[in-house]
Amino acid sequence: MSIKAKQIPAGWELSTLGEIADVKNGKTNSQDAQEYGDYPLFDRSSVIKRSNKYLFDSVAIIIPGEGAEFIPKFFSGKFDLHQRAYAAYNFKEGVSPMFVYYNIDCFKKYFEKVAVGSTVKSLRLPHLIEYPILLPPSLEQTKIATILSKVDSEIEKVERIIEQTEKLKKGLVATLFSTHINSKKYRIYEIAEVTSSKRVMVADYVEEGVPFYRSTEIIKKSKNIPVTNPLYISVDRFNKFKERFGAPEEGDLLITAVGTIGDIYLVKNETFYFKDGNSVWIRKLKNLVLPEYLKMILASSFYRDKLNKISGGSSQKALTIKKLETVEIPIPSVAEQKKLIVILTSIDMKILINQQIKSHFLKLKKGLMNDLLSGKVRII
Repeated sequence: MSIKAKQIPAGWELSTLGEIADVKNGKTNSQDAQEYGDYPLFDRSSVIKRSNKYLFDSVAIIIPGEGAEFIPKFFSGKFDLHQRAYAAYNFKEGVSPMFVYYNIDCFKKYFEKVAVGSTVKSLRLPHLIEYPILLPPSLEQTKIATILSKVDSEIEKVERIIEQTEKLKKGLVATLFSTHINSKKYRIYEIAEVTSSKRVMVADYVEEGVPFYRSTEIIKKSKNIPVTNPLYISVDRFNKFKERFGAPEEGDLLITAVGTIGDIYLVKNETFYFKDGNSVWIRKLKNLVLPEYLKMILASSFYRDKLNKISGGSSQKALTIKKLETVEIPIPSVAEQKKLIVILTSIDMKILINQQIKSHFLKLKKGLMNDLLSGKVRII
């Protein structure tokens, strides 16, 4: 992040993190974590651990020292810190720690550029100390931080609603599952065909054509996350696959089968092909089972755990066609399936609506950060 003099807004000044705060790394190791410790322990992961001791008692910005991303955290109080994480604290008078936090969060890609290492990217103390930061007057810092904090509060509210609704869905699925546990059971191969796609070579990729999804894209689609910048294969290549082996159709199910096991995507009315081996394909369902019901059952925590247990592999788990085919599913009447689908679809719709609201706030926050933290829009 190179900042030129002409990019500095009137009344702002260019400084560095080391000039406006103390920066140091922690001393604690991972094995020092205590499950029920009194104090939070920050390391490079997004999960906050616990510790029985604290190294800092301050308002601080914590930055992981290793990883693919260097996402900061804001904390006030007593906390412990891993030796490969850094804390900026003891901020100079007139500097808003919350403003600095949002600045680092907005421009964190700076750390990705300066980090060293070929496999695991690492930050060194000078990278933190020399981090450049544009500082508006103190009052403007406070106003900017307040605006962004309010947006974050709305995001957190929506996240709590999503979390509570997902817990409700999980409990309801468990109840419905136990209610129908005595329904006649079928192995999946008795009610559908279980297969996979055919091999697509890197040489088959083209700039435009039919979308080609790997497990990453299948996971996104299963979570209603838009797929951006997909790979493509030619229409001609796709048509040859479709004519000889078939292609995903509306009502088919794709289940991630390597690494992340059990994310399920119910295919809509769309055209695409997908990578062989990464996902298992359930198609040609018999009339006694609805695809929405089958997805609902397989997506339940009970069956997700089951799929993980039957997946083999020492270094990386893999769910095979043979293993999936033999999984037994309780199947009530189609009328009962429809009732269950209606109930759970209404809950899924509530989750989807709130995910869209969250997405809106995230886009709003991103726009505000870019405008306010660069001085493009002034808050006077």
